Amino acid sequence: MTRARIGFASCLAAAAWLTGPLAAQEPEAGVGSALERCSLRWRPLEAETRSVTNRDVTGAHVTVLSGRYAWTCGTATMEADSAIKRDGPRQVELLGAVTYEDSIRTLKSERLLYFQLSDFVIAEENVELVRLTDRSTLVGPRVEFLRAVSGVDAVTTAPGRPTVTFHPTNTESPEPFTVESNLAIFAGEDEARFYGDAVINRSDLTAQADSALLTRADGLGVLWGEPWIEAEGIRLEGDSIQFLSPNEELEAIHAVGDGYVSGERFEVAAELIDIDLANREVEQVQAHGEGMSRALSGSHELRGDSIHFVMYGSQIDTAYAIGGAVAVQRDSSWMVPPEPEPRAAPRDTAGPPAPAAAEVGADTTEVGADTTAPEDAAADTTEVEAADAGPAGIELATDGSANWARGDTLIAVFERAAAPVADSVPASDPFMLQLVLEGDASAFYRMVRDSTTSARPSLNYLIARRIQVDFEAGEPTGVEGEHAIGAYLEPREAFGTPSPADSAAAVADSAGAATDSLGAPADTTGVPPDSAALSPDTVGALPDTVEQRRHLLSDVQLAAGNRRPGRERRAMSHASPTLRPGRSR
Repeated sequence: MTRARIGFASCLAAAAWLTGPLAAQEPEAGVGSALERCSLRWRPLEAETRSVTNRDVTGAHVTVLSGRYAWTCGTATMEADSAIKRDGPRQVELLGAVTYEDSIRTLKSERLLYFQLSDFVIAEENVELVRLTDRSTLVGPRVEFLRAVSGVDAVTTAPGRPTVTFHPTNTESPEPFTVESNLAIFAGEDEARFYGDAVINRSDLTAQADSALLTRADGLGVLWGEPWIEAEGIRLEGDSIQFLSPNEELEAIHAVGDGYVSGERFEVAAELIDIDLANREVEQVQAHGEGMSRALSGSHELRGDSIHFVMYGSQIDTAYAIGGAVAVQRDSSWMVPPEPEPRAAPRDTAGPPAPAAAEVGADTTEVGADTTAPEDAAADTTEVEAADAGPAGIELATDGSANWARGDTLIAVFERAAAPVADSVPASDPFMLQLVLEGDASAFYRMVRDSTTSARPSLNYLIARRIQVDFEAGEPTGVEGEHAIGAYLEPREAFGTPSPADSAAAVADSAGAATDSLGAPADTTGVPPDSAALSPDTVGALPDTVEQRRHLLSDVQLAAGNRRPGRERRAMSHASPTLRPGRSR
């Protein structure tokens, strides 16, 4: 008996030891065990209320309540015109003028489902949710969230393209802004994600993308999926875009991958683009990353491994290009005109003596052989132009249609407008004040040295270690080079030589005079034979005159850069083409 009692006592002790750990392993109160965390209670708010209880197919009770009731569970309070309480799934369905409130939000809708086991809430039909911390609102067809519980992040999901209105609280003059998307997800009080055609509308920016992320603590915004953003007169595109706006003041925008930014007076394209703002004005634009960075501003084009714009009052103040820098200023108004062709003289039907005709034919053949030289010169010019092509395929013309400069580093200083123009007045192109190139620098530019001798510019080509070009009203006025080598070509008029157009007129007049001289032999029929012998020499003067004109035309070709009609480079228009079309809104 004693052993039996000891054995029975040992069994009780072992059972007690086993039950200890089993009790400790039971789930603690939290999400998923709402019944242990709070008790769902309800009470009528009106005198005329009714309730009917039945059983479903599983035998669980189903209670239908008519009239307005109040339901409470922990910090959550719900009201509705009627309700259905299902004991089987532990679910309450509220219908008609539903209101919900917990420690972080209030909600209105026409229908609400509350799941007791998971503390999960689904609100449908004309949903309006208000966050108590900052009074931000969400309006949409459906909202899903967990009842506010201490220690659990509140996640709110809103499908059906809701509209969210944020009311910032960390600024002295808060301005609400809206976000629309196909799906909105809020993680706690700090983070919001938007998926499907997200559109952000703020007083200082407008943005659109396939998806967006907004954080409240640091004012970070991230856009991805064909995003674009417009802020303070600029538009930025890229594979993804980030913007920072602490205290609801836009301070920085970054485009990552295939970046493109355009403003009223400039365009920039690069792999990475960074924009700094202050007091709602653009201060800096930086373009860098893999590949060549490009920029356009009026008739100016700039390229380099990296480009940096410093802005002042939304105007370009200084531009820097580093690494393979090239600057081009296009203007076809001073392009060298094509060489005019001489007008061929008509042959006289009377005809000179046979020997003279033979001499003319021989001279003409010689002229024809010489005229092939411009063909070769034009071909050589094409080779030179190909060699002068800038980096990344930029065109460096030598026909007078553009000024250009290149070097390892480039600094361009622009003239700022004295006063802002009205919005209705188109902005004029910025004028360059000074251009500095350092490291393997070269420049080709046009400049009128003396307007009293010629209105056409001289052509200048310079190679130096360092080049500085000064401008006035956008045109070069002085050039300085360090360890420089260059060529300087003045227009023909500066030396009293006719311009190409005047030379063409002179050629036409000379051709007419030669035509008159061809008829001279017919008038000398009554002259003694010795005088008639002079006729062959007179007729032979025509080839000599043509030969002399050919040399004159060669000088014209030299001044025109050895260009022939039909081979001249296509003139660029004053307005440079855009770097790429913008994305549709």
